[in-house]
Amino acid sequence: MGDAAARELRIPNGTGQGLHSALARLAAAPEADLQRANSTAAGQVPLTAALLQEIAETVLPRELTVLCGGKPVAVLFAAQRRLAGITLGSTENTGPDPDDPAAAARIFARRLQTLQNAAGGGGFRIRRRPCKAPEGAGSCTVQQLNAALAGLSQHGPLEAFRNMAEAKALAWSYCGATGQPLETWGPEDLLSQLDAVRTAAAGAAGHKASLRLPEQKPDCFLLPVSGQVSVIAASSGGASLIIAVPAAAAAALLAEWQSLFPGTG
Repeated sequence: MGDAAARELRIPNGTGQGLHSALARLAAAPEADLQRANSTAAGQVPLTAALLQEIAETVLPRELTVLCGGKPVAVLFAAQRRLAGITLGSTENTGPDPDDPAAAARIFARRLQTLQNAAGGGGFRIRRRPCKAPEGAGSCTVQQLNAALAGLSQHGPLEAFRNMAEAKALAWSYCGATGQPLETWGPEDLLSQLDAVRTAAAGAAGHKASLRLPEQKPDCFLLPVSGQVSVIAASSGGASLIIAVPAAAAAALLAEWQSLFPGTG
């Protein structure tokens, strides 16, 4: 329905102006959507900003697939103007996202940042389709995501390495430098192995064979756990990250570490 048709409606006095404005906005919606699609395809809109707007506008459950170069690179699940999940590339979530909205926001923010970095400012497209409401998943608001993204911008290179590694992670354990609570993600069996690594590191004093994570000097080492899984332990500035990854991905992640901390590891 166009603006001209809206003007011909006979509406009681006092109610016409608001309804007329709503109808005009509805008539303009397809053109606005087309302009937005063209802007995103041309790389004129930051990917993270576009996704935050999509989440803020999504009420009914929707699966949002991000395509770069025609290929799917991420899938998000949104409902009730909240983000309930995000999967990067072909990586499957191997553990539940936390129920706490603030913790979920921190995890989702890191994935959004990883996705933004991978897109490199190029064009993209968002494909939308209805889906079932996610069950048992943590979710967060756009405001909580913005706060978590702002917090990420204040972190250093170790957080950047964490963002790179998370897309390939099977499980991870992170401890900040200033007494922040331990953050973990992944299935319990792998988290138990990561906890054993952290315990060995914490009890290193006086044990020559124990593992040690330096408190200040950046360091990174690889622990092959099996033919399928490797553990990477990294630290910088008092913060530490222990992450389980597929064995085939370990070498590439160590190269990423070297790019951030040349001459270490």
